[in-house]
Amino acid sequence: MNKLIATSQQPQSSGLRQFLSFFKANSLTHRVRLIYGRYLTLRRIISWPLLLLCFLTPWFSWNDLPLVHFDLVAKQFRVGSAIFWPEDLMVLTWAMLAGAFGLFFVAMASGRLWCGFSCPQTVWTFLFIRLEELIEGSRHKRLKMDRTPWNAEKILRKSAKHFSWLSLSLWTGLTFIAYFYPLEAMANDLSQSDLAGMGLFWILFIAAMTYLNAGFLREQVCTHMCPYSRFQSVMSDKSTLVVQYDEPRSDCIDCQVCVHVCPTDMDIRDGMQLSCIACGACVDACDSIMEKIDKPKGLIAFRPGEVTFKEALNLKQRPRLVGYALAFVISVLLIGIEVSSRDIIQISLERDRNSLYRINANDEIENSFSLKFHNKTQQDMPIRLRIADNLYGFEISQPYFTIAAGQRQQFPLLISLALPDPDSHAQKLSNRTAIHIEVLSAEFDEPINDMNTSFFMPSVDEINPL
Repeated sequence: MNKLIATSQQPQSSGLRQFLSFFKANSLTHRVRLIYGRYLTLRRIISWPLLLLCFLTPWFSWNDLPLVHFDLVAKQFRVGSAIFWPEDLMVLTWAMLAGAFGLFFVAMASGRLWCGFSCPQTVWTFLFIRLEELIEGSRHKRLKMDRTPWNAEKILRKSAKHFSWLSLSLWTGLTFIAYFYPLEAMANDLSQSDLAGMGLFWILFIAAMTYLNAGFLREQVCTHMCPYSRFQSVMSDKSTLVVQYDEPRSDCIDCQVCVHVCPTDMDIRDGMQLSCIACGACVDACDSIMEKIDKPKGLIAFRPGEVTFKEALNLKQRPRLVGYALAFVISVLLIGIEVSSRDIIQISLERDRNSLYRINANDEIENSFSLKFHNKTQQDMPIRLRIADNLYGFEISQPYFTIAAGQRQQFPLLISLALPDPDSHAQKLSNRTAIHIEVLSAEFDEPINDMNTSFFMPSVDEINPL
C-alpha cells in the first residue's frame, strides 16, 4: 500500500517565501515538459472533441435561434427545439443526480481520471502548455532562454506566447458569454459600440481568469483550491485505479523526467499524493525511458490500489460501484421520462372572482374566466378549445387561440349556456356543474392538454319561478 503524502504535512515557510512557494510563481510558466505517449494521445482524443463542442456550439442555430441558450431575462434554457423553464425543476434535479452518481462511479472505478483527461482546468492548462512549447521551444530551451539577458528574440518569443494566451483567453470569455448572449446580437452591439457594460465586464473577467489560471496558477488550483481530490479519497476503495510506482523493480535511473512532465510538480516515486490528477504524463515519460534502456514498461502505471486487476473486476466485491451505476442509469431514465411526459403547452383557468355568473342580453348564462397559456416550444402554436361530452350545449366565446413561441400569454374566456326552458335537458343541471375542456392542436386536431372547471348558474327555481 502506497503512502499518502498530504500537502499539509510538508514544511511551510513564512511571509513572502510562503506565498511564492504556494503558487510556485517562479517556475509555473516553464517547468512542464510535454511528453508524447499513449495517455497524451488519449487525452487529446477526449479533450479535442470537448473543446470543439464548447467553442463551436454557440455558432450553431436551430429555427433561427441559438442551438443552446441560457436566457436569464426570459428565465428559459433552450436546447434545440426544447425549452426548459423554472417549473421544469425535476428535469434539472434528475440531471444533477445523474451527474453526481456518474461522478461517484468514475471516482470509485478510476480515481481522478476525470481530472486528468476531461476537467476544463486540465484541458486548458495543457492547451496553454502546448502553445508555450510551440513558441518558446522545449523545456530545456525555455530554461536556457530564461537564464539569458533580455534580447530581441527573447522579447519576441515572450510577447508571442502571451499574445497567444491572451487571444485564447479572450476567445474563451467570448464563447462563455455567447451561451447567455447570442453571438448575432453581440456582434451587432459590438459593431455599434453598444455592447452592454455587464456583458463586456464578464467577457474580460472570464478572459482574465483563464489567462491567470491556465497561464500561471495552472494545476495549483487542483492542489490547493479544488475539493475534488479530498472528495475522491472518500469515494475510492482498494480496487480504485491510481498511478503507482513499482518500487521493488529497482529499474529507476533517477532521470527526473517523470517530475518534469508532471503538471502538479510532484514526484510519483514518493507515493500517491493528493496533488496527483492521474493525467498519465509520468506513465508516458517513464515508459519512454524504459524503452530506451531496454527495460520492461510499467515501472509507473495505472493499477488498482491494493488488489489485482482480476480482483478489481469482480463486481460482487464492489456493491457501491454497482449501486452508483444503477443510480446513474435510473436518473438518466427519469430525465427521459420527465422530458417526454412534460406538457408542451401548459394551461390554467382562473375564474372571475367578482361574480360566479351573469345573464347577458341574449338570455344566456355566462361564466367569466382568465385563460393562461405557456408555450414551451420554439414555434407559434395554434390551438382550439373544445368541451368534452357537451350534452347541454355549453359554448366557448373564443375557441381558437395562437400562442406565440416560448411565451406566456393570458386571454379572457367566456363559457355560456342558454337559459334552459322547462322541457330542456339543461333543467337537470345543478347550480354547479363540472365541465371538461380539451385543448387541441388546431393544425392537427389532436388533444395536447386538458383542464377541468365548474360552470355556475342560478337554480331552476330562480330561472323558472312559479
